[in-house]
Amino acid sequence: MSVTRLLLGGLRLAAAGAAYLVCSSVAYGLLLSNVPSDPTASAAPLSPALAFLLVAGLTTAVMAWLILRSRSSGWRLAGTMIVVFYGVQTFMPQVESLIFQYSPGFASHLPVAIVPRLLAAGLILACLWVPLTVRLLGRWKPDATAEASSGPALTVLDQKWKLLVASVSYAVLYFTFGYYVAWRNPAVTAYYQGTDPGSFGPSLLNMLRETPWLPPVQVVRGLLWTGLGLTVVRTLKGSVVEKALAVGVLFAVVMSAGLLLPNPYMPHAVRMAHLLETASSDFLFGCLVVWLFRPKTAV
Repeated sequence: MSVTRLLLGGLRLAAAGAAYLVCSSVAYGLLLSNVPSDPTASAAPLSPALAFLLVAGLTTAVMAWLILRSRSSGWRLAGTMIVVFYGVQTFMPQVESLIFQYSPGFASHLPVAIVPRLLAAGLILACLWVPLTVRLLGRWKPDATAEASSGPALTVLDQKWKLLVASVSYAVLYFTFGYYVAWRNPAVTAYYQGTDPGSFGPSLLNMLRETPWLPPVQVVRGLLWTGLGLTVVRTLKGSVVEKALAVGVLFAVVMSAGLLLPNPYMPHAVRMAHLLETASSDFLFGCLVVWLFRPKTAV
């Protein structure tokens, strides 16, 4: 790769990152301008401005990877990436916020009226930023050498079996990492007004007794996460290893990077515990989805 092409690529990426900052400011500024500021923001290691820049940089880098390595272009690529970006960054986490409104210990921190505004702001951001980024990265015009989109060649029986395994695996990772990475942190248990019984088994039994609806809900969420992962697999070029890393990084970074941003509803220590929990478990799950649905002839 020539120096000129390298510089041009860097400029395109920087422009996409700047566009994220602008589009995000517009989308969230319109719908969340009256949200109170975080009183603990000054105690966080990163200032709000630096955290915003870091989130923009990480998100842009991951989405640029998917866009530049996609088999598609133009509106087809933009539409697919809007669904993927919105689903991973906004829809899936905020659907969980709505679900937790049924649990008093969780619902007490986030006003339910904020969630629809977050969903709407995330959709505006996705619809503004993704098509612009596709253009900025030079992927709007059709590529005559591009391969047609493809996906795992699976029978209906294979799909049902693998979808079930993926969905249950998501729930297993969710509760395992939720306990060992997050719930054992005293700041997290205090925040949710809970207790740590000292080991995973009793903690799981407490959860089943207090929120028996949560495991099946997480299995359904696992199915939705699997659908998002397979959407990326179908459009992405490269080996199984590259696709696994791409989906894993997408789930880990784009979903969890927002926890770097100070907010008035979750203290820094709790956000960092959840960031480590979700980034690690979602990365593993993304890799698992690609491995599970890989073509039988893949090496």
